[in-house]
Amino acid sequence: MRVLLVEDNEDDALLIQETLSETAIEIERAELLSTALEKLARGRFDAVLLDLSLPDAYGLETLGRMRRDGPSVPIVVLSGLNSEEVAVKAVEEGAQDYLIKGQTDGALLTRALRYAIQRHRAEESLKERNRELLVLRKISQTILGSLDLKMVLDQILEQAMLSGSFDLGNIRLLDQSGETLEVAVVRGYRDPENVLRHRALSRTTESKKSRFGDRVFNEPCIEEHVQESRGFRTLRKEGVESFVEVPVRANGEVLGIIQLASRTPREFKPEEIHLLETIGNQMGIAIQRAQLYEETKRQAHELEKANQLQADFTAMIAHDLRSPLMNIMGVAETIKDGLFGPVTEEQTKWLERLRASGQNLVSLVSDFLDVSKIESGYIELARETLNINQLVSYTVENYHALIKQKELHLTCGVGQHPLEIQADRRRLEQVLNNLLSNAIKFTDPGGKINVTAQGEGGKTVRIQVADTGVGIPPREIDQLFQKYRRVTRGQKGDRSGTGLGLVICKMIVEAHGGQIRAQSEEGKGSAFTFTLPA
Repeated sequence: MRVLLVEDNEDDALLIQETLSETAIEIERAELLSTALEKLARGRFDAVLLDLSLPDAYGLETLGRMRRDGPSVPIVVLSGLNSEEVAVKAVEEGAQDYLIKGQTDGALLTRALRYAIQRHRAEESLKERNRELLVLRKISQTILGSLDLKMVLDQILEQAMLSGSFDLGNIRLLDQSGETLEVAVVRGYRDPENVLRHRALSRTTESKKSRFGDRVFNEPCIEEHVQESRGFRTLRKEGVESFVEVPVRANGEVLGIIQLASRTPREFKPEEIHLLETIGNQMGIAIQRAQLYEETKRQAHELEKANQLQADFTAMIAHDLRSPLMNIMGVAETIKDGLFGPVTEEQTKWLERLRASGQNLVSLVSDFLDVSKIESGYIELARETLNINQLVSYTVENYHALIKQKELHLTCGVGQHPLEIQADRRRLEQVLNNLLSNAIKFTDPGGKINVTAQGEGGKTVRIQVADTGVGIPPREIDQLFQKYRRVTRGQKGDRSGTGLGLVICKMIVEAHGGQIRAQSEEGKGSAFTFTLPA
């Protein structure tokens, strides 16, 4: 055990040296605090025996300066001042023990020094562990706080350099082939050109020429005398004296390395290497997480492009179909009106069927166009201030003739006071027309249809179209708003459709920031309700 005795009194110094003469303790003496600090800076001591009354320092200030300006060495105060208050304060300020001159023998002093060293080591170990946990926590927060790979790597490198007071560092990741290490982020380089001078390191070829070979991919690699070693040309140009590099792993797979260097000579402790390995493993998780995010973004972009192409193609086909259909309907109407000569009753009947079939096809094409536009994000809502009560009443009036023809009972329940919202009139009429048409189509003669509109707390408006028709099987309710899915209700009569009407309703309502839902009981009717922001 090597101990620095800081004592200006010759007699006290001789007494202490005599007390410890038969022990294995080696004593070196300093009469001034400044001299003691110089000796501590030059040599390695296991402990310090410190007198608080020196020519250049006095009292607890002596201990404070020793703790502040000297290296981390356990300090045992050996004072002639027998004061419990001073003793307590000395321990609070970092002394491992407080002994009174003349009241200690060799065994007690030796034991006090040994215990001081052990406690100091335990304290330093705890501090180091706390520091490691703090570094790892900051890195974890960085990983969880962002999916930007470059930013995450840069912040992790910063924390890794701070953890060991390194001067420069870099992180290299394997390229897409998984064979070559390429520099991803760097810190602390004096000459930016030196970053470019780092050569790519291949796992299969160039690694055999490197100083560490394949070891760099499997275990920590250390060089504590860079300037005296062959190779490391770039690091030598940066003035590096020592460095360490550890693999970056995730689930046992090597993704890259992190290299940290110092411009002053240093010896790397096992606990430092262990911390860097832990950082490397955390970094591997961050890399995998960020890469998965980037891959998900790429796939989402590709899927969006594919959907866009599909929608554009559908729109083009639908548009090209509608023009000739309109021509066919126009010619049929012209022939029916007798512009090309007399038309018999039988011919009129078939021309009317031709016109009706053409109209059905035009409606089908229009539905395709609507769906493709909405899915492609082309839908533009021409919002205006609407009185929803007035809009519902107007739409319902348009169906009175058809209601009479089908022998149905239609009621409209709306308030007398205006119920205003910001919405696209044409699109909401489209929703109401679709729901009313379905209600009429699937309700048998004698049935009832009721349309209502009402406000809900000034925040939303609620519109409902309910009927006493054939209803919908419970197992098919969830399919109502899916494209090209038609339920099995009402198999008799003309109850066919494209399977797109309710899909379009849902898209329009949601584009307004609202929701739509359906309730039904087979054989008793259905109710479709949608809400919109007021």
